[in-house]
Amino acid sequence: MKKFFLVIFLCFSFTGFKFQVLAEDELTVENFLTQTDEEIYPSVAGTEYKPAFFKMLLILIALISLIFLTFWIFKRMMRMRVQQANMTKNIKVLEKRVISPKSMLYLVEIEGKRVLISESNLEVRKIKDLD
Repeated sequence: MKKFFLVIFLCFSFTGFKFQVLAEDELTVENFLTQTDEEIYPSVAGTEYKPAFFKMLLILIALISLIFLTFWIFKRMMRMRVQQANMTKNIKVLEKRVISPKSMLYLVEIEGKRVLISESNLEVRKIKDLD
């Protein structure tokens, strides 16, 4: 049923478009064949595209550099945020290492004592106290 309405809609829209163009411009086949490109496309005849192309290229380079600059700033801010949190808190994450895609090792300092902790999908386990 939807296909039927889609076909009817497309038929009426294309036929209406053709009649509208012929009624507005009053183009006949003979007039269309005798027209030159300048008459059909008057605004394109003397346009140069080099300045517009270089402007577009410059804007593209500026946008890409802005994206990279934004990522760099966010990365730096997050790193500084973690460092500040480690400075003021009693529990500090000193190092973090990935062992496998689902497990990690953490070297944590809790009130001056270092502890090695493992993390996986199932559990977090204390491995060893380091002094």
